[in-house]
Amino acid sequence: MLGQDVASAPATVALGDWGTLQVLSQDTGSRRGAAPAAQGTVAVLRVRLTAAHGGLPAGSEIVVGDAAATAVVEAVVPPDVPRGIDEGQPAGGGRGTDTPHPPEPETDVATIPGGPVQAPPPGVAATLTQAGYVFPIYGAASFGDSFGAPRPDVPGGWHHGEDIFAPLGAPILAVAGGTLHSIGFIPIGGYRLWLRDTEGNEFYYAHLSAYSPLAVEGKEVEAGDVIGFVGATGDADGGAAHLHFEIHPAAMIGLGYDGVVAPYPFLVAWRRAEDVSFAAGRIYVPSGPSAPTLPPPGAVLLQADDIASLSGLVPGALENALKRKRG
Repeated sequence: MLGQDVASAPATVALGDWGTLQVLSQDTGSRRGAAPAAQGTVAVLRVRLTAAHGGLPAGSEIVVGDAAATAVVEAVVPPDVPRGIDEGQPAGGGRGTDTPHPPEPETDVATIPGGPVQAPPPGVAATLTQAGYVFPIYGAASFGDSFGAPRPDVPGGWHHGEDIFAPLGAPILAVAGGTLHSIGFIPIGGYRLWLRDTEGNEFYYAHLSAYSPLAVEGKEVEAGDVIGFVGATGDADGGAAHLHFEIHPAAMIGLGYDGVVAPYPFLVAWRRAEDVSFAAGRIYVPSGPSAPTLPPPGAVLLQADDIASLSGLVPGALENALKRKRG
């Protein structure tokens, strides 16, 4: 100070004949086993005037402080949660957004925001397809093709998605860039969330053990971001850890929860960093005595002519085309 070095804290040095400078600092930390858990640093400069100086009266005190803290988030074990009916319950009808998405059949279940939060492991990176999609789990995983399988205790009575089995706590990735919403707990899906991509397609994740810090309502994420971790919450409690995953294409949102396609061909392609059209996914139509009865068509189209080339700006263009057809 005043052109002279100051020893490390704690130290008190004279400031001419008008005051003193005191330097205080402290470092604290804790460990969890061999790994650091938290660390804090505090540094304070305190100037006391023993005589009037610089327009300030004697006895004045000036304090300059700085504090910093870092912590490593410990994986939180999810608390006991009530068992539901089955997995795969979709998000509520457009809460917090004007964009429509599949309605929530479980209208009597209150969504619990947030939930256990766990920091993702470092170095998680996945290879994206050319269209910007990625497999939803990082690391080893296995899955079959159970889309449409009987589920007597689920609305509709059939499996609306795919179960991807992986180690407990395996990172779950955003399959596309988009917005997270409807984050929280329901008895059937457990800790779950929805991802709406930039094209309006909806992806549903269920049975998570914990969320990542990115899992915030309305948060925009990029494909490959860690948004949660594989678990067995909800009605999967007591079973093998897995992710229940559903795909609701934008073109089928109007069908509600049943506007869903089989995830299997997409999961196979995304693991190979390949793309596949959403039209490749099977659409499940129940059959048998309990199957819904479709109404008869209101009309049958026998013939059609393309009038797309006609200009609506030309007076009488449509009338002339119809006259030529009749003639």
